[in-house]
Amino acid sequence: MIGARVARVEDPRFLRGRASYVDDLKLPGTLHLAFVRSPHAHARIARIDGAAALALPGVRRVLTGADVADRIRPMGFPFRPEVFPPTTFKQSKWPCLAVGKVRHVGEPVALVVAESRYLAEDAAELVQVEYDPLPAVVDPEQALAPGAPLVHEEFGDNLVITYAAETGDVEAAFRSAAFVLRERFRSNRHCALPLEGRATLARAEGDGSITLWTSSQTPHTVRTRIADLMGIPEQMLRVIAPDVGGGFGLKAMVFAEELLSCFLARELGVPVRWTEDRREHFVNSFHAKDDVVDCEMGFAADGTALGIRVRILGDLGAYAADPWHSAFEALQITGIFPGPYKIPNYAFDCRAVCTNKTTLSVYRGVGVPAAVWVHEHMMDLAARRLGMDPAELRRRNMIRPEEFPYRAANGSEYDSGSTTEALADALSAIDYDGFRRRQREARAAGRHLGIGIATYVEPTTWGTQNLHAGGVDISSYESANVRMDPNGGVVVSVGTLSHGQGHFTTYAQMVADQLGVRVEDVKVVQGDTQATPYGWGTWGSRSMVAGGGAVVKAAGRLREKMLRIAAHLLEVSPTDLEVVPGKVQVKGVPTKCMTPRDVARTAIFSTWDLPKEESFGLEATEYYDPPPLTWTNATHVVEVEVDVDTGLVRIARYVVVEDCGTMINPMIIEGQVVGAIAQGIGMALYEHLVYDDAGQLLTTSLMDYLAPTACDVPRVEIGHRETPSPLTVNGVKGVGEGGTIGAPAAIANAVADALAPWNVKVTELPLSPERVFRLVARARGA
Repeated sequence: MIGARVARVEDPRFLRGRASYVDDLKLPGTLHLAFVRSPHAHARIARIDGAAALALPGVRRVLTGADVADRIRPMGFPFRPEVFPPTTFKQSKWPCLAVGKVRHVGEPVALVVAESRYLAEDAAELVQVEYDPLPAVVDPEQALAPGAPLVHEEFGDNLVITYAAETGDVEAAFRSAAFVLRERFRSNRHCALPLEGRATLARAEGDGSITLWTSSQTPHTVRTRIADLMGIPEQMLRVIAPDVGGGFGLKAMVFAEELLSCFLARELGVPVRWTEDRREHFVNSFHAKDDVVDCEMGFAADGTALGIRVRILGDLGAYAADPWHSAFEALQITGIFPGPYKIPNYAFDCRAVCTNKTTLSVYRGVGVPAAVWVHEHMMDLAARRLGMDPAELRRRNMIRPEEFPYRAANGSEYDSGSTTEALADALSAIDYDGFRRRQREARAAGRHLGIGIATYVEPTTWGTQNLHAGGVDISSYESANVRMDPNGGVVVSVGTLSHGQGHFTTYAQMVADQLGVRVEDVKVVQGDTQATPYGWGTWGSRSMVAGGGAVVKAAGRLREKMLRIAAHLLEVSPTDLEVVPGKVQVKGVPTKCMTPRDVARTAIFSTWDLPKEESFGLEATEYYDPPPLTWTNATHVVEVEVDVDTGLVRIARYVVVEDCGTMINPMIIEGQVVGAIAQGIGMALYEHLVYDDAGQLLTTSLMDYLAPTACDVPRVEIGHRETPSPLTVNGVKGVGEGGTIGAPAAIANAVADALAPWNVKVTELPLSPERVFRLVARARGA
């Protein structure tokens, strides 16, 4: 079953409307929450009066930060500076309801509990809050200026993290270079925008415990953090993540609304629910990818890249996310250079600051899209300077297959890869040489075609060793319990959580391959802390490596036991047996066999037939800690046409060749790639959270925050390479984030190529029609 294009077993219930999301769950007597959110980016809270709201019939409670300050600990990233000591590290404390002052528009200052959501919303508007406005700081560079407004006075300034390092001698490399390029890049702040917003439903049980249903990627982490912050025994909290309508990293966090739902359910003795509306998502769910990167690259006259230096400034917004610190975006950029290239000299200087904007945290790709955009556009600019084809410049500098494993200047060891082959395959698929001819003909006719290349290596599946070295106080092992029932059916309980990735199918394929059962005989259970072993959820392109590793190891233990039992019953040695689809048989004598059901019935029912030393049942639990990192690679090549009179960018063709090691299910991989590319197109062309100088978010609805629709995502032509990792079970690597990583760089390079007659550089995203129009106008001198 490994490598088979099996149709997703989970799809029928979604297509038939049989999925169950948090907001679908109905409990009698449920009360509803609505939040009073700050209209100011920065202000002191002078007074909160909830009397008018409480006077409405059906309103049960009005709560402020002062009411819970001594009962719910503030959220905060559990960082371990003694393990990873950056030069500067400051930890903000994030109260679930603001205390003393607000630090961004949309920060909750109070909540209302009422018998309906409508009533709660009406009552929230009656809560009177008096503010003393303070100056806001919005730009990250201004946040560093002397005298800038302080987001957290106790810090003394707005600088949260500084971290710098160097490999080799960058200055010496620059002195020997034929030329050094210097550019500043600014990525656009945007957000995850899942179809299902965040949602919670909490209920106090008769034994004093709490059950929380929440739209989350990491139910066990949520349970641990909420129990800790509320000061309750962890076994008294059950967290269930039902179907999740998109997460993308956003839902790998702990949120104030989850804490407050649990707190109020216990306080009031009735179920309490909250469902995020779209405006709340924009102003209070985490933002992402707001980076300023200054890059310098030195090249020899023959195009050899000699050295690279980057200075990174990350805008974290108001607080530090929990448990993934908001600086993770900026810090991850440092680990991506020099990408797939053999550049021996590398230096970075990373800083991250607080501003009066919504808190930033991880979102699909986490720093890698910005880093790839920077190093890929710099390669194009160098090729332009040298009069060399961009593909040829890349080939000259790339790590070659025979050089893996490769120790990069960023300190990581790339375990395996197919960088040059993926590039060659993608260029061939898009007819790169033929495009250059068509481009010349189009320019002669007044049309502006461009082609863009983005090639990269991507870190996937952070192992516990790497997370620990980075000061993150969580682990990265994964867990699986595999149990066969007396009829030969299999239940797999896992600590990961599928919210679109197809785990119900791929895990079933892995188990079927081990145990000889059918895919449809395997049921996958997830998302319930009471029914699954402790696991770290789904994030960082880790599930097939970490979760799949645990599943295969657990199923492998069952397979060994099946072989021992069958060998005893068939009176042969276990080494004489093999597992094939539908049976355990003697090698070379397929008629001498047993079905998995026969073995299971013996192990569970007819236990008197077991070998004397064998334990009862067919069940195994395994924990698997993946290697420090596995490295995926891919090349994206995009053809665009730019209307220079309107600035409109049209994607004509999109080719990607990816290598995620051994493929479990190519069809699911392709779905992951296309979905991620859609989000990458959003970063490249559409999505932008815009603030004014006072810290007011101007894009708070889908009328003014643009996301790509089905009409904007082209047909994606996908090619595969398979370079198995020597470090993982089955040789698999992660693949879930790659599309978001390659698309912005490839599209930016394609637009710049289309506008090459005017020597245009693309150093800001998104490439909206207005921005492209202005690039052309400036280049023309208009």
